[in-house]
Amino acid sequence: MPLSDFTRRRFLAASAATAGLTVGGLPFAAPALGQGKGELRIGLLTSLSGPFASLGESMRAGLQLYLAQAKDGIAGRPVRLTVEDDQAKPEEGVRKVRKLIEQDKVDIVCGVIHSGVALAIRDVVAASNTLTFIAGGSANNLARKAASRYVFRPTKTNWMLGSTAGTWAAEKISRKNVITIAADYAAGREYVDDFVASFKAAGGQIGRQLWTPLGTTDFAPLLTDIAAAKPDFVYTFFAGSDAVRFLQQYQDYRLAGRIPLVGTGAAFDQEDVLPAVGAGIKGAINTFHQSPSVPVAANKLFVDAYRQARGRLPGEFSTSGYVAGQVIAAAAEKVQGDLTDKDKVRDAVLGLDLETPYGPMTFDPKNNQAVLNIYVNEVRVGADGKLVNEVVHTFNGVRDPGATA
Repeated sequence: MPLSDFTRRRFLAASAATAGLTVGGLPFAAPALGQGKGELRIGLLTSLSGPFASLGESMRAGLQLYLAQAKDGIAGRPVRLTVEDDQAKPEEGVRKVRKLIEQDKVDIVCGVIHSGVALAIRDVVAASNTLTFIAGGSANNLARKAASRYVFRPTKTNWMLGSTAGTWAAEKISRKNVITIAADYAAGREYVDDFVASFKAAGGQIGRQLWTPLGTTDFAPLLTDIAAAKPDFVYTFFAGSDAVRFLQQYQDYRLAGRIPLVGTGAAFDQEDVLPAVGAGIKGAINTFHQSPSVPVAANKLFVDAYRQARGRLPGEFSTSGYVAGQVIAAAAEKVQGDLTDKDKVRDAVLGLDLETPYGPMTFDPKNNQAVLNIYVNEVRVGADGKLVNEVVHTFNGVRDPGATA
């Protein structure tokens, strides 16, 4: 589907927009006055401290880039962005989302990285009928039993990544002697469970399953177990600083290049992980909805604009912040900026057919979950000598099974 002229102009305006005002050191632009509808108040709930701090900063940067490009506001309304730190703690996420809704009186809540936070705030936003766009937290249940009428998810579910990884690995790598290692919380458990289910369905055999708490600094005992077991490959999920430490120590223990790594894209995030780890992990495979090499015009334009704004390639969470802004704006424009009738806004979201930096995006009316391409990325050394996720295969139009799972 072609990139609209309106969206293209926004991308091409990025350099001018991001040369304007700054908020917290990141590019932002002052929008023009609205057309009688008042401010559009958006609350961004993200993790700016704790193990996902770098991811939260990236999410904020991506959303601020979109708003900078939308210098005339969204659907004729000036935008006020309020940012809150959930510290990657479910109870703090609940406290902060209540503040955004009750004190700041936001029209829209968006963001969220931690799956546990996403699940924790679900009842709060559902009870208040707050329009909510979960840009990061990918817990499966939000597309299943916990799906809610006004909660939309313009990102993947854990199943969409775990299941495709199992299918790919069984076909292309090995069907035996596999070890899994992951962070022991909601997302890690789901990624591994979904990988294991699809891997076994394809005839694969699973060996040991290793777990470690969020914030682990020393992976030595687990890496020693992996070295002794000599599996055909390791499937992994870590994110943020945990992923960086795991991959650094995987190389320190001389496992890189000897025992292949397969995992979720978060474990090899382009922006927040790969620049901090050595070239020894080249060849690692991940399944993801994002890559700087996704071959669509919207992605190329976004990557160029983001590099100009921040001097680096975008990863998942900068892209997720940007795409959340894109989806919110597209829906708001369809209702001429009037968000008072939330069923009309819902219909507008479910009617979207967008080209985003992720590739094509539509929404499943059964659960408000995005339908997305999932890419198999291989970590390679780019022309500039830096690691980059290159798309080597595409699973087109992957749809979470929803309540039937």
